Amino acid sequence: MIRPLVLAALTAAATLLTATLSAVTPAHAAIPGDEVVWSDPAGPTSATSRINSVSCPSGKQLIGARAFTRGAPRDTLVTALIPTATAAVALAREDEDGTDREWSLIVEAVCALPVPGHQILVQHSDTTSTNKQVRATCPAGKKLLTAGWNTQGEGQVWVNQVSFASDLTSVAVTGMEDPDGYAGTWRLSTYAVCADPLPGQSVHTAASVTDQSDKMFDVRCESHQRWLAAGWSFIAAGGVTPAGQVSPNLWAIGTSWFQLNAWEDDDGFAHDWYAVGRAVCVNRV
Repeated sequence: MIRPLVLAALTAAATLLTATLSAVTPAHAAIPGDEVVWSDPAGPTSATSRINSVSCPSGKQLIGARAFTRGAPRDTLVTALIPTATAAVALAREDEDGTDREWSLIVEAVCALPVPGHQILVQHSDTTSTNKQVRATCPAGKKLLTAGWNTQGEGQVWVNQVSFASDLTSVAVTGMEDPDGYAGTWRLSTYAVCADPLPGQSVHTAASVTDQSDKMFDVRCESHQRWLAAGWSFIAAGGVTPAGQVSPNLWAIGTSWFQLNAWEDDDGFAHDWYAVGRAVCVNRV
């Protein structure tokens, strides 16, 4: 028969052991079952536009999305990145001047087992022939995972800004016509993929130097995090915005970081300017 004092000692030891194991055992992943899925390249060809898409494996949701071109960075732009519950669709076009170079469009999705409160919202502008910004806001209590847009601008409307609210309650996208304008009317749509807050969910930023050249710099989450969305702003000195003359692209993509490349078009931009890069980050462990 175990004496009461011995039983008490054993209980205390078991409690201490449980607490110790809890302290050293890694926490559950904030995004369980996460994986990155890439499309096959659409191209390379010299076609003036192309569309591409990527889908998550069965049973998984889309929590991150991005699209980029390869082959003619000064002459191509992603005019649409549209997220759905389980996939992402992108459209890219050559700019007004076009190019003879061959180029490709690639779409990437971050997928995971279902996260609580997963929801996609879209906000549309009026259909006009002027520059515009559209903000999509998550429902109360939810935070942004990733974002998308559709400019409908036939290669003459550039996404000059994708800006995440500091508390990740919304995303604002700015579409701007190129320097000689666009004769047609167009509508800007902004997409927000939202969910209940996840551990470590936050915005990380970085900025380039200010000068009259292309920009290439890293945007980093913490090493234990994954990035889900990329954003940017292009800002010029003297109040002149480089609308339609600077194109964003992603390069050297890692789990917790990416390189933001901002390329001047073939005509260049005759003012000092700088770029701000943004990432939506969330803990992986």
